[in-house]
Amino acid sequence: MNFSIFTLIQLDESSGNSVLQNVIGVFVTVGVVSICMYYVLRYLETVYSRRNKKPYFVHFYFKIKKLPETLTPFLLKNSFYSSLDKQRKRYFEHRTFRFLQEINFVGREGLVIDDFMRMQISMMVVQLTFGMREYLLEYLNTIVIYPTSFYSILNQTQNNGEFNPRSKALALSWEHFQRGNQHKDDGKSLGIHEITHAIHYNSIKNTDISSEIFYDTFLMLEEYLGAQEIRQKLVETRILREYAYTDKFEFIAVLVEVFMETPLELKKKFPEIYGYVAQMLNFRYFED
Repeated sequence: MNFSIFTLIQLDESSGNSVLQNVIGVFVTVGVVSICMYYVLRYLETVYSRRNKKPYFVHFYFKIKKLPETLTPFLLKNSFYSSLDKQRKRYFEHRTFRFLQEINFVGREGLVIDDFMRMQISMMVVQLTFGMREYLLEYLNTIVIYPTSFYSILNQTQNNGEFNPRSKALALSWEHFQRGNQHKDDGKSLGIHEITHAIHYNSIKNTDISSEIFYDTFLMLEEYLGAQEIRQKLVETRILREYAYTDKFEFIAVLVEVFMETPLELKKKFPEIYGYVAQMLNFRYFED
């Protein structure tokens, strides 16, 4: 009798261990297969992007978010949003909602941040990254707004804007940000300039497909600009202001300003350079 009970207990324990081992085995197998599939798909997308110069897809969301009704009027006044089709408008609104969720806005020197400020800056970031899959930049989680020019402890200079990757912060003079918005055809925008710095830095540090395309295309653009005649023509036409020639980071920031504000002029005078910028940002909306 005791022997039978002991045998049954052993069988029960063996059965329990077998079930547990099977469950663990299933989870391990699923995990290994998932990892393998991820890297295979990642490799295939890299091949696709190098051939087609764009991600396999950009927009995919499990649930599209909508902005509160109080913020909708700001959205409707945005010229880029208004130019989009119905589906893309939903994507733009969703990205703006998510950006507002993720970013901490901070006012300095007594400046009170309101919805208008948040929306103007958020919509500009969303526009610049609208062709990129990863639009929530890893190295940007705080936006500091000053009433006007401010003293930068980091650079020990008087600035209108700066990007600090260590603090993951973007600092802007609201006066100069607004000035750029009021003159949208002069190829000069503080917001576009500083946000481009954040995108550029993010592309250097990350390996997502959009970052790879941005950085790889930037290297191609650098090689193209190695030709003396191209550089000379750029300088002579004065399509870029002198500050662009400070270094390669300022060059691309000023170039994106011109691309966003005067795309037709850039495309007419320098179609190859226009193409490189469109490819870097996967921004084809001026061509629709």
